[in-house]
Amino acid sequence: MFANSDSTAPRPAEPKPVLAIDFGTSNTYVTKCPGDREDPVGVDFGDGRDGIATALLYRADKESLIGHVALEEFGDAGTEHDDYRIRAQFKPDLVSSAEARRYARDFLVGLLALARRQNKDIAPLQRQVIFGVPSEASATYREALRAIAQEAGFGDVKTVDEPKGALYFHLQRKDITPIEALKGALVVDFGGGTCDFALVVRGEIRHSWGDMHLGGRLFDDLFYQWFIEQNPEAVAAMRRERAEFFVQAVRCREVKEKFSLAMALDPTTVYRRNVGDYGRLHDMTWDAFLARARRYRPSATFAQYLRAMNPPAGAHLDSFAQGLDLLDWFRQTLRQGLAHEQVRHQDLACVILTGGSSAWPFVADIVTEELKQIDPRHIEQLPRLVHSDRPYVTVSQGLAIVPALQRRLAATQIDLRRELPEFIGARIAPLIERRMDEAANRIAEQVAVGLFDERIEPILRRFRQEGGSVVDLKSRIAEDAAAFRPQLEAIVTTQLARVLNGVAADTTELMQDWYRHHRLTVDQGLTHAGTPVDMADGLRLANLDVYGEITGVVLALSTTIVTVLAAAISGGAGTALVMSGPYGLLIGALVGLIAAFLAVRYGTDEATHRAEQWEGAPLWLIARVLSDSKIAHLRDDLKDQVVDKVSAQSEQARQGLEGQISARVEQDIASLSAINQLW
Repeated sequence: MFANSDSTAPRPAEPKPVLAIDFGTSNTYVTKCPGDREDPVGVDFGDGRDGIATALLYRADKESLIGHVALEEFGDAGTEHDDYRIRAQFKPDLVSSAEARRYARDFLVGLLALARRQNKDIAPLQRQVIFGVPSEASATYREALRAIAQEAGFGDVKTVDEPKGALYFHLQRKDITPIEALKGALVVDFGGGTCDFALVVRGEIRHSWGDMHLGGRLFDDLFYQWFIEQNPEAVAAMRRERAEFFVQAVRCREVKEKFSLAMALDPTTVYRRNVGDYGRLHDMTWDAFLARARRYRPSATFAQYLRAMNPPAGAHLDSFAQGLDLLDWFRQTLRQGLAHEQVRHQDLACVILTGGSSAWPFVADIVTEELKQIDPRHIEQLPRLVHSDRPYVTVSQGLAIVPALQRRLAATQIDLRRELPEFIGARIAPLIERRMDEAANRIAEQVAVGLFDERIEPILRRFRQEGGSVVDLKSRIAEDAAAFRPQLEAIVTTQLARVLNGVAADTTELMQDWYRHHRLTVDQGLTHAGTPVDMADGLRLANLDVYGEITGVVLALSTTIVTVLAAAISGGAGTALVMSGPYGLLIGALVGLIAAFLAVRYGTDEATHRAEQWEGAPLWLIARVLSDSKIAHLRDDLKDQVVDKVSAQSEQARQGLEGQISARVEQDIASLSAINQLW
């Protein structure tokens, strides 16, 4: 009913939705995502599986087929269609082969056509389109891919390094924290046609290396050779049907992926699998696979394909005629980059394994072994490995959420800074005060028991019974107080460690609740129980001088007692014994006479000195000064002073911890800001 006064104000433009494409050697993964929500959805092109096979089937006088349909059609056709030509694994060869570029364009054209037929809402011209590329890819490769995509109908696309997509994926899933994302991550992308390593620091690729030819397709060929060795009769059938490349690139890849999964679950498994209708692989074991991987030679089928698609790569493969250790190739490729200065001196927070071939058990083993070699002295501090249960979709989904994630993180920065004072004042400050009060009372009680009850009180009671000079009493108390010093230090250290670790755990829990509301994760280092002054990475309390304060109280205790005794003997103000009844007046009069006599004869200072040296003080006088109630009062006074000293430090502790929490939150805010500049 009422007009909105802001109705004429221009509204900010709605962010465009995103279409992210991980154009892979074996499979291509397409993900769409709203521009304002981190809600990535993988596009299923009718096969009920993630991704679509990067394969193209040319058919004379008919429209080309793409994906798994193309592979199955070619596999089922046999010799019925002489005009069928299957093309796959062309992504790595875009720069060197005009044919590969044509195949890539035709595949992407077919992808859009298939989406339209299936009413898949991908509409690239109405979306931000992002293509992932290996960080090792050259500028020529990136430009070729952009030109191919534009020609295919995807418009003006943006190319982003695939390792950044993997980083965003795990950041959004809270597998890694913003600080870890910026501190340093080694991304290992082992896919179907490439093996790509990248050091990512503060969102930038500091160093990248790899091999555009080392990838899953070499292992496909390994399984193909394994198959024809066990099924030599299948060769004639495959040649007759011109299906050798299809079996090598498709059927054997399917067996390889299933075998890899089975070995990851149980490396003692004996595996068996049909290879289409051509035969069966049997008695496959992990040891047998390793033996073959260490003496791999390319098959004639694969070598012929590679020479036709990429002559330099084919020539490179010919150099392996004497055999190649695929596992060592992976190891040496990794080692080459780890020896680089940028990597060797970088404090890595995590290692991200991505790509379909990263699921091989040997990948994590080799990565861990090589990282240990960088600095064997700190093998217990190796960066943790982060691996998705679906590593093949991490890149496309990570790239798809970038705009929405950046919008959220920008808003989160504002919210964290606004909420920080209230979080500290309402939740952290009461926590520290409560914990420090508990510690103060525990320390005071333990000091009272260990020092007063077990050491000082027996001295006082013996003095009350036997008498002696005050100066001797003072000496004995000082000696026992000095002897108690190690025990006092242990009490303070133990209790402060306990309270600081408690504060660390409680603070972590409170920050986790707060951060969880903003869909963030607290650095796990906060839960580490360390020393009292180093209880967690980045969360250090001030070095509290509680021990020194308590030592002062203990050493002053003898002076307190002596002052009471000497003042009573010498008649000091405020110490006269006032008791009710005639008997009390008599005692008071005697004390007064003694005090008056000493003061008149020697003066007040000298009287006090002589009182300390006097060994003839009557026991009844000492008993009155050191009555049970007075001794109990001395104990209570000691506890109160210890509590006061510890509590006085709680303000220092509170300020120190609050300052560090503020610094930690500001560091996270700065990390979020830096993440928004990743591309």
